[in-house]
Amino acid sequence: MKDYYQALSKTDPHKAGALQPDSEKEREAVERFVSFYRVFSVENIRENIRTIYADDAYFRDGYREVQGLDAIEAYFLKSAETVHECTFDIQDIAVHEGNYYFRWVMDLTTKRWKDDPVKTVGMSHVRFDKEGMIVFHQDYWDTSVIYEKVPVMGLVIRWIRKQF
Repeated sequence: MKDYYQALSKTDPHKAGALQPDSEKEREAVERFVSFYRVFSVENIRENIRTIYADDAYFRDGYREVQGLDAIEAYFLKSAETVHECTFDIQDIAVHEGNYYFRWVMDLTTKRWKDDPVKTVGMSHVRFDKEGMIVFHQDYWDTSVIYEKVPVMGLVIRWIRKQF
């Protein structure tokens, strides 16, 4: 969590600067994010990741925390290699003082479990630099929907859920 708080501090829109609200750069940055995540695939990542993430960007989700564009790209490519199909439908966007919140629905089919697709909701907290590149990205979603598919772990997670 230390890196998370450091990344938050480093990318604070009040200190580091942020996109001008209602500007063309802001609209373009938001559209690039929405477009990039529309289809999460190896091809899309290779072609477009360097057009939306800054070199020193920070990314964190329920599985991994990475710093720097090369590390983010490597993590995304490794993740996408296990995917048969993955799309994100951005449902809503909220903005507050340089913080962007994208509420989405993910449809995921993995290569391993092609006959058992996953649909889940999540949210991305994103910060852009003055040029519209992502410098901070934290995803929030229920990662247990994937862990439940792993034989032993899935049994444990389903048992725990039943207890509550």
